Amino acid sequence: MKANFQDYFRELIGKKEAEQFFCTIEAKLAMPRSIRVNTLKISKKDLGVWFGSQGYKVKDSPYSGDGLEVTGSGQEWALKLPYHAGFTYPQDSASMFAVELLDPQPGETVLDLTAAPGGKSTHMDQRMKNTGVLVANDMDSHRLKALRSNLSRLGIVNAYVSRLAASKMANFYPETFDRILLDPSCSGEGLFVTSEGQPDYWNKKAVKHFSGLQFGLLKQAFQMLKPGGRLVYSTCALNAIENDGVVNDFLAKTPEAALDESAEKELKKRGIKIPKQLADLKGIRFWPQKTGTKGFFCIALTKTSSQNLRRPEGRSVLRVLKAQERGLYDDFLKEEFGVSTADYEWVPYEHHLFLIGKDLLQVAPPPGFSLALPALKTYEGDEMKPSHEGAVFFTGRAKKHVLVLSKENMEKAMKHEPLSLPKVKEGMYFAKYLDFPIGLLKVGSQRTELLVPKMA
Repeated sequence: MKANFQDYFRELIGKKEAEQFFCTIEAKLAMPRSIRVNTLKISKKDLGVWFGSQGYKVKDSPYSGDGLEVTGSGQEWALKLPYHAGFTYPQDSASMFAVELLDPQPGETVLDLTAAPGGKSTHMDQRMKNTGVLVANDMDSHRLKALRSNLSRLGIVNAYVSRLAASKMANFYPETFDRILLDPSCSGEGLFVTSEGQPDYWNKKAVKHFSGLQFGLLKQAFQMLKPGGRLVYSTCALNAIENDGVVNDFLAKTPEAALDESAEKELKKRGIKIPKQLADLKGIRFWPQKTGTKGFFCIALTKTSSQNLRRPEGRSVLRVLKAQERGLYDDFLKEEFGVSTADYEWVPYEHHLFLIGKDLLQVAPPPGFSLALPALKTYEGDEMKPSHEGAVFFTGRAKKHVLVLSKENMEKAMKHEPLSLPKVKEGMYFAKYLDFPIGLLKVGSQRTELLVPKMA
């Protein structure tokens, strides 16, 4: 660690606490496996029972109602199976805390401005119970692929995915969102306690550079917040320049902005632990030497009055299939699998039909948007089949053509080995093991084809 890094944090939190922080960085923190349960698909209790039955020990995360800490030496496939089914998302509990602070509600319109790879976006959506509208935006085209993959894996149907600069997004969506999460790029001091952290590269010039970018993003994000709405600003930095400094500067220059003091009170009512804070600093910090997590900062702001921003005209409307167009696809799923799609809409795009919740039609799509769940693949003529994402989504809703695999076949499926199914009739099936969806299984006269990504 550089001397200037150590000097800075000694001054910020005092010599004793700083030395403990430095020791934790040097030792690298031994953290339990932290998993967020996707309550859209399974309860935390049921998933905990599953892990316990497979040789793992679990306990609730103190910092999120959706988190589990998993320890022990059970079988690795017992972790991979719920991940593949969209039941889990590996996520540090400090990171989950940001969504606890934001507290999005069903039916709301919510923005994650820097969303990839999707941990917080998918957490926000499960709190919204897959209703309302989520806009998940990120400028990194490579990371957008991971964002879309995670949204579809976890079964999100009410999200727009976009790649827009914050300035363009602010012009398109003035005072539109009930809740906004901004988790921008930062110096990453909270990650220094892990093998991915790079404390030797820390310098104050880079910290100040990040703070300038963060201030600009915060200003633009705030323009999209409705009066009375909540914005959570979070980073994995621990210094005061990128955190308190950015927030103090923003509050001083934005008369419509204020700290949302109700946010922490709500956490306490819900039984969510708030880490003890060091020194007289704004917001909530997770100091790794105290919490046993990665380092993290978050703070809640609110808009006390309108900024009177101009709304754009002529925004596009999402095109969905009309009743006479969608009948073919609805009937296919009903007849083949006993699945009803009456509560959803279909959006055609590039040989796929995307499944969306009806709430998504309440908000205009951002320019250049994409959607989360490509549920059906379409071919020449009337031929179609469920995509892998669609098969996983529909399995729990299907009334027929669901094939429950033996443990032996499940293990083969995870390795993409041929399955032994001598008495199964030809046709398409949704395969599952216990209550874990596996994907689409095509049984033919000559061979059986499992149309799923490799899991092991």
